[in-house]
Amino acid sequence: MPLRYEYDQDQNIVNTYAYGELSTLEIADYFIEMIKDDDIRMGFIELVHFEDVENFLISYNEAENILKAYNALNEEKNVRATIFVTERDLHYGMARMLQTLHENNNSGDNMFVVRTEEAAKQVITEILG
Repeated sequence: MPLRYEYDQDQNIVNTYAYGELSTLEIADYFIEMIKDDDIRMGFIELVHFEDVENFLISYNEAENILKAYNALNEEKNVRATIFVTERDLHYGMARMLQTLHENNNSGDNMFVVRTEEAAKQVITEILG
């Protein structure tokens, strides 16, 4: 699976690392895996690292399935925010599409798209207050 995550219990942050070619089904499976992970506490922040993704095998029409899987995770674990780290234009475009999808369907989801790790840290600091 071209997605793996590491959970930082102290900060309640899930660092997600995507690589290779990323499909809708693999993303949905990843959310299911996180739902089943009893170590992940409610209200976590998800930090998605796209730098090693070579291609996204996702169409806008299929993205609705990602939204449904994310909603299931959010209902189970109450995701506080998702931050996409997107250094390349391809990654930025996909993250913005996903952000827009959430804004149009789940306006309460906190989605952020940043270009650097430093910017991601700033967003986390702002979220945590």
